[in-house]
Amino acid sequence: MAASVPALPTKWGFVFLILFSLPFAGIGVGMGTWLFSGIVAHGKMQTWPETPARIVWAKLESRSSGSHSTTYQATAEYTYKYGSRQYTGTRVGIQGVSDNFGSFQRNAHCQLSEHQLSGRPFRCYVNPERPDEAVLFRDLRWEMVAVQTLFATVFGTTGFALLAVGFLGYLKARAGSVPAALHPDEPWLCKKEWANGKISSSASTAALVLFVSALYWNVMSIPVWLVLPPDVLDKGNRLALLLLVFPAIGLILILCLIVSVLRWRKYGQSVFEMASVPGVIGGQLAGVIRVPAKVRPEEGFRLSLDCIHTMAGDKSGTAVWQAEQFITQELSQSDPEQSAIPVLFQIPYECRPTDETESYNQIIWRLGVSAKTPGLDYKTSFEVPVFKTPESNPNFVVDHSLIAQYASPETPDRVFNEAGLIKTDSPSGEGFRLVFPMARAPGMGIIVTLATILFGGVPILMYCLPVPLLIALLFGVAFGIGGLLFLMGSLDMWFFRSAVDVSPAGLTVVGGLCGFGREKRIDAANIEKIEPVSRMSSGAKTWYDLQVVCGTKKITIGKRILGKGSADSVIRQIEQAMGKTKQ
Repeated sequence: MAASVPALPTKWGFVFLILFSLPFAGIGVGMGTWLFSGIVAHGKMQTWPETPARIVWAKLESRSSGSHSTTYQATAEYTYKYGSRQYTGTRVGIQGVSDNFGSFQRNAHCQLSEHQLSGRPFRCYVNPERPDEAVLFRDLRWEMVAVQTLFATVFGTTGFALLAVGFLGYLKARAGSVPAALHPDEPWLCKKEWANGKISSSASTAALVLFVSALYWNVMSIPVWLVLPPDVLDKGNRLALLLLVFPAIGLILILCLIVSVLRWRKYGQSVFEMASVPGVIGGQLAGVIRVPAKVRPEEGFRLSLDCIHTMAGDKSGTAVWQAEQFITQELSQSDPEQSAIPVLFQIPYECRPTDETESYNQIIWRLGVSAKTPGLDYKTSFEVPVFKTPESNPNFVVDHSLIAQYASPETPDRVFNEAGLIKTDSPSGEGFRLVFPMARAPGMGIIVTLATILFGGVPILMYCLPVPLLIALLFGVAFGIGGLLFLMGSLDMWFFRSAVDVSPAGLTVVGGLCGFGREKRIDAANIEKIEPVSRMSSGAKTWYDLQVVCGTKKITIGKRILGKGSADSVIRQIEQAMGKTKQ
C-alpha cells in the first residue's frame, strides 16, 4: 500500500508557525528585560545614601480598564538636599507604572500624604553619581516579580519552543521533500536511518532538550532567588513562598538532566539494527538492539512497541496500540563489553502505519527497552518505520520459536511482579490473594497533587489579593471546584488499595481508600469477562484498571496496571486460576 508523501508546500506551515511564535517570544523577552532591569536597579539602589526629603505634593492616580479592574499609581514631587545643592525629584518606586497587585500604591500614597500634611521629612535615596536621580521606595515588590516572572517564563517558553519546532520543521521539510518524491511507494527510504535499518536511540536528543529547558527555566527563575530574602516569613509575606514553584521546577529539570546525562555516559548510544526494513503491518518488527556497554539486568529486559498518535507537535502523544515482551537472555551473553537484545513483535493488520504527512497529526511507532540494573537503570527508545507493504497479511502469525530461547515464559510470579502486585495465599485455602498496593503510579500522583495545590491555591490568592469581587468569585469557585476534583483524584491515586481473592468459585474483592471498603463476592458463573479499561495516560504510558463484567454490572477489582500487555497477562492468570479461558 502506498503511503501519502508530504508535499513541498507543507514547509509554509512551519514558516507560519515561526511567525506565529514571534509575538510570544517577543512578550517573553520584553517582560524578562523589564524584570531584569528592575532587579539591576534594585541592586544599585541598595548603595545609594539616604537623605531627608520634603514632600511637596502626593497623589493617587487611578486608571479604570472597563469592567475588569482599576489600577493605581502613587505619584509625588519632593525636594531634597545633597551636598550643597537642592534638587527636585518625582520618582516614587523602582518601576514607575500603575498596577493593582497588592496594596503598595495605596500604602505609598497614604505615607506620602501623611508626611506632606504634617511637614515631617520623608526619607529618599540619592544616586551619588547623579544627585538629580533619587527614589523614595527602593524595595522590590514580590508580587510584581511573580507576575513578571510568570509572563516571561510562560510566554518565552511557548514562543521559543514554537520557534524551534517551526525552524527545525522547516529545515526537515526542505531537506526531506525531494527524497520523499523519489520514493512515493517506499516512504521509509526518505530517512537515512530508516533506509539503512540502523536507528540510533533518542538518548542524546533527550539530554539536549532537557539541557535547553533547564537552562532557560532557571535563568528566568533567577529573580525569584533575589526577591526572596531569608527573613521573608518574618516579614509576613507567606504568599511570597508561592514563588518557590519556579525554582522548584528548575531544580527538577536539572535533576532530570543529570540523570539523563549519567545514563547516556553509562550506556552510550544504543542502536536498533532491523532484520528487515520496514516493520510490516500484518507482519513483524524484528532485529537486535546493540548497546556499547554491558547491561547487567537484575531480572531481564522489558521491551515495548507502541503505536502513538501525536497532536500539535507533542512527541509523547497517546498510545493507540501497545505490545510488550520480556527478554531474560541476550544474544551476546559472554561478551563483557556490549549487550545485544533480540526483538520480535507481531503487528496486527488493523494497526495504522507511520504517517508524518501532517506536522500536527502524526502516527509514530516507538520501540522502548528498559532494565532494572544496579545504580542507574537502562532505558532508551527508538522511532521505527512501520508500514503496510505487499507482504502485509491479515492472517500472519509470528514464529515465536525464533526468540523462545531468549524470551521468558509467562509465569504467575513474573506477571504479578512486573505489574507491581503482591501475591499471597488466600485465607480460604483455595487459590491465591492478589493485592493492588497503594501509590501504584507515584509519578502521576505527584503531578495530580501539584495540580491540587495549584488549583486550591487560586481561591486563597483571590481572597488575599485586592481583585474585584466578581472576578474573585468566578475564579475562586471555578478553581475551587477543580481543586476538589484533583484532591479526590490525588487521594485515590495515593491511597486506593484493593485485595482480590481468586479461586475456582470466583472472586472476593475488598477495595477503597487504605484498603477499607465493602466486601464484594462475584461467582465465577456470573463473570462474562474481565477486561482492561484505560482510565489514565501520560504520553505513551497508559494505565489500566481491571473491570469484571457481569451482564450490565461492572465491578473494578484493581487499579493502575502500567501497559496493556501487563494488564492482559494479569487477567490471563486470574482466569486460569478460576478455570476459565479468556474470551
